[in-house]
Amino acid sequence: MTGPELMLPPSVSEALLGIAERNTLESLEARALDTTQRRALAEGLSSFQWRAFLDELSRVWSAFDHAVVRSCPALNDERAALLLALSLDSEFKPYRGCKIVKHFKMSPWTTELSQSLRDGHFHTDLNTAQEPPRVTLIHCRVPDPTQGYGVLRVARLCDLLAELRQQGAEETLRLLLSDTVDMVDDRAQGSWSGVMASESAIRFHPETLRAAQRRGARFSEPLEEQLNAIHKAALIVSQPIELGMGDALLVSNTRALHYRGECTVQYLEFPRHFQARQIHVLHLLHEPLWPESNPRQST
Repeated sequence: MTGPELMLPPSVSEALLGIAERNTLESLEARALDTTQRRALAEGLSSFQWRAFLDELSRVWSAFDHAVVRSCPALNDERAALLLALSLDSEFKPYRGCKIVKHFKMSPWTTELSQSLRDGHFHTDLNTAQEPPRVTLIHCRVPDPTQGYGVLRVARLCDLLAELRQQGAEETLRLLLSDTVDMVDDRAQGSWSGVMASESAIRFHPETLRAAQRRGARFSEPLEEQLNAIHKAALIVSQPIELGMGDALLVSNTRALHYRGECTVQYLEFPRHFQARQIHVLHLLHEPLWPESNPRQST
């Protein structure tokens, strides 16, 4: 194993596609939120190839805190992302009551960071929640129309801290590992206060720190300088990840930061009809429940 990528076996992809074709998205989401039915769905995929895929995914996850899964079914809705997430045998984090998978299409006409064309930040998701989800899954529905754009990156916490220590970035390390800070989510009107990181876990998003600062929170060092240092170090320790149609990124939401680069659009009819990157995103509440041979299971 040389990297965090693996291929979904054709037989497994066909099994996922078969289940998707027999079920609506709404029925799959309802079943996935019920523990018994969720596990029954996963058992319905059971085969030698499925078990071999899970074993390989377990090793990749344990080594890299993220995995890129290629050759997933490319459906025109969220069902494939939901079914692939069943491999992690974890409870899903719903939104709006009973929805699990969110659909995002990039647009030149929005100011929402998650759907705008400008590049994002290295961050963890839902970082002001009392208990943030442990896993984020990003499934590519439509790739960016321009090759090399809309790329993802993953910066593992251990690599990020090592790089900052090598640079002698003491103020930045103090911000992450020692300072008590406030973070505010303007959209969800949620907030959190505490130390953002330890050697083994992190919650972090520049926008929630900036929102807290706008509301009067103070930081021991100039905030933008420290955020810039974190961004530069994260770029150094990460590699670009391009997702093709159907590909998925699974990433730890506690042991890594993830990032999305600048996007583009291709106009079919200006100004409203255009091709752009589209993704599905879902969150899992717990670490994967791997076989007993995997040391991650007990952590």
